[in-house]
Amino acid sequence: MREIWLLTKVQLGTTFDFNISQKSRNIKKRSPFFIVGVSALLLLLAGISFFYSFMLGSNFKLLGTIEILPEFMMAITCLITIITTVNKVKGTLFGFKDYDFVMSLPVATSKIVASRLLLLYLLNILFTSIVMVPNTIAYGILVKPSPIFYIISIVMMLFIPLVPMIIAMIIGTVIAVVASRFRHSNLVNLIIVTAFFVLYMVFTFTADSAEKMGEITTAITNQVDNMYLLARMFHQAVCEYDIISIVLFVGISLGVFVLFSLMVGVKFKSINTKILSNFTRGNYKVGSLKQSTPFKALLIKEAKRYFSSTLYVLNTGFGIVIMFLGSVASLFLSKETLAEIINVPVLGSEFGQIIAIMFGFCVAMTNVTACSISLEGRNLWILKESPLRTKTIFNSKIALNLILTVPAVIINSIIVFIGLHLSLLDLFMIILLPTAFAFFISIFGLLINLKMPNLNWTSEVSVIKQSGATTVAVLFNMFISFLPFILMFALNIRPAVINGAMALVLIILSSIMYGYINTKGDKIFAQL
Repeated sequence: MREIWLLTKVQLGTTFDFNISQKSRNIKKRSPFFIVGVSALLLLLAGISFFYSFMLGSNFKLLGTIEILPEFMMAITCLITIITTVNKVKGTLFGFKDYDFVMSLPVATSKIVASRLLLLYLLNILFTSIVMVPNTIAYGILVKPSPIFYIISIVMMLFIPLVPMIIAMIIGTVIAVVASRFRHSNLVNLIIVTAFFVLYMVFTFTADSAEKMGEITTAITNQVDNMYLLARMFHQAVCEYDIISIVLFVGISLGVFVLFSLMVGVKFKSINTKILSNFTRGNYKVGSLKQSTPFKALLIKEAKRYFSSTLYVLNTGFGIVIMFLGSVASLFLSKETLAEIINVPVLGSEFGQIIAIMFGFCVAMTNVTACSISLEGRNLWILKESPLRTKTIFNSKIALNLILTVPAVIINSIIVFIGLHLSLLDLFMIILLPTAFAFFISIFGLLINLKMPNLNWTSEVSVIKQSGATTVAVLFNMFISFLPFILMFALNIRPAVINGAMALVLIILSSIMYGYINTKGDKIFAQL
């Protein structure tokens, strides 16, 4: 057991950048930022979860169906666990970067498998806690159950992720093995996950009233009961305090998890061999050699690196997807309906300015540069030793972020302009403010990553989702993107004036940061 925990501890350290921070010469500067950033992010997510659970529970209470709230949130947790874990299987359980090194250690394969499964469990139980603990508190405020409810809820929460994890790992393993035989495997995975997300957003858009939302949610909950036996057991255990359901839920979850662990232990080496094997075509033909400028070559390299990682695209590209879905919805829905969906007042003729802020938020979530340097990993020396100007390297990373965001802003702004019959001032601001955000986040993300790099990662999950640079960038971008919205209601000033002033400030800050990167960035980059 000690060896399993030691392996898991090392993996956790790598995943959350603890090991890097301990070895860094700037540990005193980096650790507080990282700890504060992670804590703030967790509190923010927990707050959002509580708000969502409380508002949903209030609607259920009005409809007389409050008892389905814990089960519904448990089902959502399981669904999201499956979706997020599928992308973690390759790189965490199978096909991880340091496979050869780990397998050379004097440790039994079964213990290596156990440590990998324990790592996935700890990551998922963290997410489960963020969703279910606030939900339990919200349900307690609305229903005021007996104290035993809280005890049972905490115990059951520890076992919620087990079965969804197994389902996700089976799906992820099959996808990884099959995809390893194809050239464009990541594209298929990306399309599937994006389709799930789009369907969820469509469901959210169509559920435009509390009564309709309650009816749809009740129908979904009943369907979940029929498809997922453990959901019904969870409801009976938590809401009805049924001892048999508690024992069955825990027993089935543990039994399935142990059985899967034994099966993985037997096939662990063979599955990794298939995933890590490289396949080449036998009909290779020599073609013409193409030549391009250093900037264009670096930009193509950045684009290939970006689209080769499903996790990278999913964690930085959904802001653009949300923007597109909202824009398309504007062609079919009225201003009043859209205002109800995004929970803001219409504000008459100023609704276009709210759209500008919402587009800015979507762009702020598309921060590719916050981990672009870290993703170079141990290959960073190749860029450093190449006869390339550091400014050209930085510009290629910034340009990719701009290419992903600015054209999307322009196209979606025109769609919204047509769909909602907005004024030319609204169109101008819907383009200006998000574009200013695009320049700001591109440069800011690169600057933060220069200051907080993680080059010794073994799984890209630790860089894209849990690194200090990504955490700081996400938190700051979320705050600054909603700042115009806060000022709009705090000050008695026209929204167009606030948005224009915000765009000007972002442009000035972007210019200052870009100047700093071009003057000081070369030295920082050379020391990485």
